Amino acid sequence: TDVAETLLQVWGDALVLWEVDAFLTTPPPPFFTLRTKHVRADRQYCVAFVILASLETVAEVFAEVQQTSWFLGTAKYILSYTAEVITKERLAADPVLGISYDFVVATRVPLEDSGLPPSESLAEDAPGLFALLQNCPYCDAGDPRVNLADKWSPSEGFLRGRELYPDLFRDFNGHKFRAVTLVYEPFSCYEKTDDVIIPADNCVDNNMLREIAINLNFTYVFVEPSDGQWGHRLDNGSYTGVIGAVERREADFSLNIAITQDREEKVDCTIGYHVEPITFATSKPRPLNQALALIRPFAPNMWAAFSITLVVTGPLYFLVCKFTVAPFEKVTPPPTLVKSYLIIFAACFNQGVKWLPVFSNRVFGITYVITMFVTVTVYVAMLTATLTLPTLSPTLNTLEELVRSDFSWGIQDLGAADYQLLKSSKVPLYQEVFRGLSPCPSLDECITLARDSKYAFITWRTYLEDRIAVRFTSATGERQLHVATGDIFPVELGWAMNPGCPYRHAFNRKIRALLQSGLISKWLDDLIHDPQRRELDGGETVVVAEGIQPLSLSHLQGVFFLLGIGFSLSCISFACETTLCTKKKTGI
Repeated sequence: TDVAETLLQVWGDALVLWEVDAFLTTPPPPFFTLRTKHVRADRQYCVAFVILASLETVAEVFAEVQQTSWFLGTAKYILSYTAEVITKERLAADPVLGISYDFVVATRVPLEDSGLPPSESLAEDAPGLFALLQNCPYCDAGDPRVNLADKWSPSEGFLRGRELYPDLFRDFNGHKFRAVTLVYEPFSCYEKTDDVIIPADNCVDNNMLREIAINLNFTYVFVEPSDGQWGHRLDNGSYTGVIGAVERREADFSLNIAITQDREEKVDCTIGYHVEPITFATSKPRPLNQALALIRPFAPNMWAAFSITLVVTGPLYFLVCKFTVAPFEKVTPPPTLVKSYLIIFAACFNQGVKWLPVFSNRVFGITYVITMFVTVTVYVAMLTATLTLPTLSPTLNTLEELVRSDFSWGIQDLGAADYQLLKSSKVPLYQEVFRGLSPCPSLDECITLARDSKYAFITWRTYLEDRIAVRFTSATGERQLHVATGDIFPVELGWAMNPGCPYRHAFNRKIRALLQSGLISKWLDDLIHDPQRRELDGGETVVVAEGIQPLSLSHLQGVFFLLGIGFSLSCISFACETTLCTKKKTGI
């Protein structure tokens, strides 16, 4: 009580008092009770906890403060006093406090009785001094060790003048970490032989981890999640896969994961080092059916206008001739309706036509001929271009276009964030995409399916483009698939760490240095464009066309279709005329 009253006098409104039992059963506040920027800007804010309880209760409070959501993202420093005799051995033997950090326990005992070096004996003043014991989690060759942080006297204060809460995570002294991940080129990659995972040397996250390990002096091993998934949220709120392994502390941290809000509720995440959006891949544009090449130069509305012009101009010309030639009918009879149509069709295709020697007819003919000349010339030019460079099918670049198309779509079934983002979205378009998902088993099978059929493979952009560059690009550098230009759900990639991870700021500092140096972007660019990683199909051959290429039957099949249709119509007309003539002769 005296200590609490003293603290209240010193800190005033900045102090919040809790009963221990109430503290352990109360959820963390959703806000900072006091905002004071910490001197070490890596963790932004500082929260100090003073615990007055038994050592067992102190351990419970420590676990609650450091390993749950109390003041996430802050530097939390704990000072405890138990009024008990606390020795180094007892503190080290505690399963929670023996691996503690940013934690100091004050004990009023002679140093020679606490297991501390005899040279630091307190002599006759020992009963009036306090030993401040602190656990260093990685000081003993990577293992925990309890140290004497300082000595404190009521009359002289701190006797050594050391920093009471030093940064314990600048040197891990060879500690071995467990990093959980899956193969996700170009970010994380490894080889697995007889259940032994060997990290590769040429992926972005592998390079980052190697440099951080050298700077912070630790070693590491790769492990895989037991279910082979990245991790999705279950109905009970826990996670599977990589995220679940970090959440349950089966691993110390992960490599690349998509940082999302629901994941950050369960694990701590480093700063992001790469923005990764979701996109999709489809088959490359293919040449359209050449049977329709004759009608492709004009749009449907243009063909409608052209056809209406031909149909209407015949009767119009017939009427013009009938009324303008009436005075000269005996000398120059006007054409019949059928002949008027034939004249109009002949003039349309630049055939010589004898117009009636009347000024109005000539004006009509000149206007019509000029119009048809321009139209047919443009058509011929467009047809030449169409036959020379065949028109390709349209590409899909947005989800709206994908949903309106006749394509199906799917996703790789790894329980990753792309699936969860589509599943949890409230946007109608994304809900429709999620309802139409058809999972595919593996990355190469998904891409192959997208290449060879009307199927869109939805996944992360860099992940997709890297695999296409490695496995689905020809020797001449031509991609075998089309990657949409539209992006959705851009998220940052980072590393997941245990809840309440004490050394996240140390990793953040190193990741920030790698970002500022430009190494991460350089590693990524070099990997994607590395020709030595390319895996060509065994039977892939490259045929280079030389010289002028002649038009083949496939280019001109439309002409022969038109010829066949014309011959068929002429045969039908011949049959009809023959039948009519026969009936007239027989008098039927």
